[in-house]
Amino acid sequence: MRQAFAAAALAAALSAFGASGGHAEDVIKIGVVAAESGSFVSAGNTIPAAERLATKEINDAGGVKIGGKTYKIQLEVRDDRTSIDTAIAAARELVNDVGVQAIFGTESHDFSIAMTKITGPAKVLQFTGNSTLGQFLTKEAVARGGANHYVFQTEPQEFQRSGSTAKGVLALLTPLMAQPPKHSVVFVANDVAGRYLSSHYVRALEANGQKVDLVYYPPDTQDFTALLTRIKGMKPDIVHFWYNGDETLVAHPQAVQLDVAPAYFLFGVDPGVWRERKLTSGAPLTLSCVPMCWGAPPTKAAAAYFDRYFGMGATKGVQSSVSLLYYDYLHWYVKALEAVGRLDDPDAVVDWLLKSKYQGVVSAAPLVFNDRHQVTFATEVCLVKPNTSGQFKCAVEEPPAAPPPGDPGN
Repeated sequence: MRQAFAAAALAAALSAFGASGGHAEDVIKIGVVAAESGSFVSAGNTIPAAERLATKEINDAGGVKIGGKTYKIQLEVRDDRTSIDTAIAAARELVNDVGVQAIFGTESHDFSIAMTKITGPAKVLQFTGNSTLGQFLTKEAVARGGANHYVFQTEPQEFQRSGSTAKGVLALLTPLMAQPPKHSVVFVANDVAGRYLSSHYVRALEANGQKVDLVYYPPDTQDFTALLTRIKGMKPDIVHFWYNGDETLVAHPQAVQLDVAPAYFLFGVDPGVWRERKLTSGAPLTLSCVPMCWGAPPTKAAAAYFDRYFGMGATKGVQSSVSLLYYDYLHWYVKALEAVGRLDDPDAVVDWLLKSKYQGVVSAAPLVFNDRHQVTFATEVCLVKPNTSGQFKCAVEEPPAAPPPGDPGN
């Protein structure tokens, strides 16, 4: 797979130096910072894959036309190795040495926040699928001259994603259970992202009538037996494995073996992975995707996108659909550059993005940034038919308009 992507990257780079003879002024350099290795690789490796596909499509369609001149996109990809220090160093290199116009990534939550300290002062636009950004994207911070004026959040606010996910999970599981579920346990990694994300999901479940217990596990755990035994003693109706799909697929079989609960939810595990690995569950089980499932795409546009995405050699992974948090936005950014007609006016690009709508793949409705540089779209949740690997019932749930009680929102 890496060889295929290396070839794709080389082709994209060579196409950037096509008819013009390879002059540096004929390319627009776009940075990508992502976890192509380390503990968050299942989501991280989707970012460069998505941007390579978008770059190929843009360049093959004739490039970017600005002020009577045609440019090609040149991707500059850096592996952050799931290390915050590496992510910061990559951002510094891309901004200070390479001279990128924009950076896409990283997907690791606290990493991208640290990167804004570099991209902001340099007036480099940063697009990141990071729902923890909400507390930093205040109206003052995103205003012209503010610290985060050039940052855009490419996934919904966390109370919205958690709200749509919780609603979908309970709606699909309840009809298959002996009695309506009342007690949920959220099982999540004890790191910055896990603590933040689960805090919103707990409130969302409570708003849907659940009594909720929260249990943390150390990141990179492989043997979950002791913690799962403790959870079993709590007698939950549903155990919700939250946020890290790779660790979830280690923990869930152990939970089934211990008969921890009568039903389960696996966040960020695509039904396509469930089918391809021939996994099964006797207990009712739901899966969710960020934002939609490649194994059960809800629209023709999504199905066509995933055909192109995997056709370029991308891995069919647990969180391959995360790629959509970046694919649409490179196309949208290029439209903004063409509309502004200049490469040296990032403030005008920001203004255009905030006033525009973009009909992409990630959402059936056009994408729109609010006044805090955030978008809103639905979440897909799928129910696996018990004891099958490939039979799913899926629903696309719209997000709530406001945070539930006890959730401060941003």
